[in-house]
Amino acid sequence: MRIAIIGCMVFNREISYLVSQSRHVIRVWWLRQGLHNTPDILRTELQHAIDEVERENERLPENLRYEAIVLAYGLCSNGLIGLRSRTLPLVAPRCDDCISLFLGSADRYREVFSKMPGVYWYNTGWIEQADLPCKEHYARRRAEYAEEYGEENADFLMECNNNWMVNYEHCGYITCPLGERAESEAFARQAAADFGWQFTKLEGDMGYLDALVNGPWDDGRFLTCPPASRIEADFSNRKFRSVPCGLGGFEHVPEEERYRPMF
Repeated sequence: MRIAIIGCMVFNREISYLVSQSRHVIRVWWLRQGLHNTPDILRTELQHAIDEVERENERLPENLRYEAIVLAYGLCSNGLIGLRSRTLPLVAPRCDDCISLFLGSADRYREVFSKMPGVYWYNTGWIEQADLPCKEHYARRRAEYAEEYGEENADFLMECNNNWMVNYEHCGYITCPLGERAESEAFARQAAADFGWQFTKLEGDMGYLDALVNGPWDDGRFLTCPPASRIEADFSNRKFRSVPCGLGGFEHVPEEERYRPMF
C-alpha cells in the first residue's frame, strides 16, 4: 500500500523509524510543532497539506499514487474538525492529542489522567521540538519583555503568563521506546523541581503509532473519512465522525488556495 502521512514534528523520531521498517511505501509531510495552540491555523495548514498531497497524486503514474492520507494528529483543540479530501480517504486516530499516541492508547491516557489530574507532559519529542516550561525558558521570555516593555511591566506580564501553572501538580515524563535519552529525563526532572511538581515516569508505547502508520485502521481506534466527506466532532470517546459533503463542499475554495504550495 502507498500511504501519505501528514504529521506533527513531535513524532519525528518514532514515525521516521516506523516508516523505515514499514512494509508499505510511505512519504511523510511534516508540520511544525505547536500549531494546536491556534486551532484555526492548524486546520488551515492541514487542509493545505491534504490538498498538496492530492495535487501531487494526480500528477503521479497510477501505479505510484497514494491510496490514503494518514493524519498523525489527535483532535488537537478541534484542529481536525472540518478537514476533507476530494479523492482519498483520511485516517485519524480517535484521541484528544499526541499524549495517547505516545502512551499507546486513548484508554491508557484516560486511566493515567484519572489518577494524576493536573499533569504537564514531557518527552523527548516535545523537549526537542517545543519551547517547554523551564527556568531557562522563563528567563529568556522575561528578558524579552523587559527589553520591550521595561522591568516593572516585565514582572507583571510574567505573572499573567504563569497563572496557568496553578492548575498543575504533576510532571508526567513519557520514555521513548526507541532508546531513552538521559538528558531528556534530566530536563523533565529539573522542570518538576523548578515548578514544585511531582515527577512521574511512564513507559512509552509505540503500539498506537505503529497501527496508525501500518494499519489495520480498526473503527474502534481510527476514523476513516471517505473521499468527498468531512471530519466532524462526535462529542464522545470516539472523537470523530465523517459526514458526506459531496464535491460541492469544495466549490467555495478558490483554486489558488486549494492548491497553495506548502513550502
